[in-house]
Amino acid sequence: MTNEEPLPKKVRLSESDMKTLTREELCVRWNQHEAYVQILEAKYADLNSNDVTGLKESEEKLKQQQQEASRRENILVMRLATKEQEMQECTTQIQYLKQVQQPSAAQLRSSMVDPAINLFFLKMKGELEQTKDKLEQAQNELSAWKFTPDRGPEGVGTVPEEVVTSDTDMPPTLPLSAQARQLPY
Repeated sequence: MTNEEPLPKKVRLSESDMKTLTREELCVRWNQHEAYVQILEAKYADLNSNDVTGLKESEEKLKQQQQEASRRENILVMRLATKEQEMQECTTQIQYLKQVQQPSAAQLRSSMVDPAINLFFLKMKGELEQTKDKLEQAQNELSAWKFTPDRGPEGVGTVPEEVVTSDTDMPPTLPLSAQARQLPY
């Protein structure tokens, strides 16, 4: 059918029409009904074909999206595997560096066996012992002196209290220049 022809309408026949219409009128109406059915079938076929093609297009788009998604997933999995491998390498390198920083017992023994280092350590040990002895002597000397805030040092080398005179018993002091003139040289 062309676009210029009017679309056929649905033909409805009642029982009374079937009894009263002539054979030619019934054939005309039957032909109208057939044209209407053919147009409906053509529209249905168009819709089906459009649906099928639309579904095929949708299916193709979905397949492309799935392929793209799986490609992206593969790329991300590869990146993840690469990052995990780099992390493992970094962990191995960190462990190696930790081991290198801590000298082993064999390395320490070999450094002590070296005569120059051993001599150096022995000298340091002797100097340390001498310094400890001097420190102990200095502490012993200081412990002999006990300082009190009102009297000064007590203990070894102190003057008994009876001997100490007050400031009023002492003669007046001269300036340093006068004292220097009094000294017989």
